[in-house]
Amino acid sequence: MTTVSERLRGVARGLRWYLREVTGESAYDAYVTRARRAHPDCPVPSRREFERDRQDQRDVRPGQRCC
Repeated sequence: MTTVSERLRGVARGLRWYLREVTGESAYDAYVTRARRAHPDCPVPSRREFERDRQDQRDVRPGQRCC
């Protein structure tokens, strides 16, 4: 039987996961995982470099986004 605090922790974890997915916050984590698996000897860009490149790609292809 779960307690109220365990349920609240589960809800908080789910909400955190959802918000990270919707806002794209988890994209860097996924990128790092794929990059390290595919190219273990190559350096992984910092989060700032990743976000800068991501924004540059959005600017180059403005029709690719909804807003």
